[in-house]
Amino acid sequence: MRSGSEISALEARPSPAASAIIALTGLALALTVTRWPLLQALVAVFTLLVVTLLFLRPEWSLVLFFSSGLIKEWLLLNVPLFARFDFTVAIFLLSATSLFFFLLRRGYLFEFKIHPSMLPLFLFTALLIFSITYTPSFKYGSAKAFSFLLFNWALFLFPILLVREEAAAKRIMVILGTLAISATVYTLFSLVKSLFSGSIIFSYRASFLGINPISFANWIGAISLLLITYLPSIGKRWHRRAVILALGVLLLALLAANSRGPMFSFIITLILLLALRARKIPGRKLMQWVALGLLFVVIALLVLPEQVTSRYTDVITQEEGTRNYTFFTVNTRLFAWNAALDMATARISSILMVVGSGGFSQVVYGQDVRLYPHNIFIEVFCELGIAGVVVLLWYLASILGDVLQTLRRKMTERMRSLFMAFCMAALFNFVNAQFSGDLNDNRRLWFFLGMVIALMQVIRSSSVEADHGSIR
Repeated sequence: MRSGSEISALEARPSPAASAIIALTGLALALTVTRWPLLQALVAVFTLLVVTLLFLRPEWSLVLFFSSGLIKEWLLLNVPLFARFDFTVAIFLLSATSLFFFLLRRGYLFEFKIHPSMLPLFLFTALLIFSITYTPSFKYGSAKAFSFLLFNWALFLFPILLVREEAAAKRIMVILGTLAISATVYTLFSLVKSLFSGSIIFSYRASFLGINPISFANWIGAISLLLITYLPSIGKRWHRRAVILALGVLLLALLAANSRGPMFSFIITLILLLALRARKIPGRKLMQWVALGLLFVVIALLVLPEQVTSRYTDVITQEEGTRNYTFFTVNTRLFAWNAALDMATARISSILMVVGSGGFSQVVYGQDVRLYPHNIFIEVFCELGIAGVVVLLWYLASILGDVLQTLRRKMTERMRSLFMAFCMAALFNFVNAQFSGDLNDNRRLWFFLGMVIALMQVIRSSSVEADHGSIR
């Protein structure tokens, strides 16, 4: 049972002064992007309402922060404000302010539990920042290090501070699913429109608002696994059918994104999930689900235009040109991995202290630009040496060990499914980090790891309350 103070804290509402500050801040932000014609005035009012909502609903602002990469490029090209002020910084500040008001209202401002993984993550960040002093790629290296310090840490800590109960994690999952299905329907509509208009460039890969299809597929894949894992715990039949329909749309978009890395990561994670659930699912039902999944893939490959699935099928095609292009895209990864490993192991001393944050681009390509090996461990090894790899493994192992202990605890099946859902999403991002992006491209991994830690704290607190209740 909750105490009276806890109940009153949960039912607290923003004070008039806080609401006034929120409204004025939202109005100020809206004024910066408008010049007050009629249409822009309506945009200003809408912006005010959205910003106010994000202030009052920290789960929404956190999800938007997590998904900021989806609209950042579009805003940069279409909203003059964001040509001067980075959207990721703006949504970070908004999310941080919203979280601060939440903690203040609920009385959680000075309640913070240190997780064992925070020490190795702190050491890893310190090593990353220190390496700026000797990296040959100072521009990219410093941007990479400080972006990790600000945004990766924020995405890791904000869920831990925000999620104090099971319902909060469910709300975040629902918001992610709602946002994903909305963006996916728009994306598929745009793809179909491009196909009928004869636009080859925009009909080659599904992409929301023209962003990198790999980033879009990564986002869609993680949310799809969230919903797939939690699906058995959805009680109402029409809710379950709605989620299955939504998953069909999401998976179609994931396939149409034409991105091999996220698709491979999705398949690997799904196989592991099925292996874990195989004991609880009757063999006949499991085979039905597998057959349904294979049927969906076959129908999708038959229905979707050839160019939308070409990156999956070019490997087995006999057309020389497409095979050469496919092998070229794969070989760029292999070249980067080999070059990074050769660079890191050239000398014994280089294994201990290599070229520093972002140094790979200068050593291999001779440019201080954003180029990287597309593998998180190889990236860390070639830039931060064996020390960086050890600290990163320490960080991941401390979370994995806690996850295994938590799974042995008693909890409701619904809570177990919710916890497993975020674990699977984190695993998907971890696998994908072995094929694509750098530390900051893969910052969504840090968000899901933060959600996993937050839920472990919720489970632990529930177990303690249950034990106290049984003693009484």
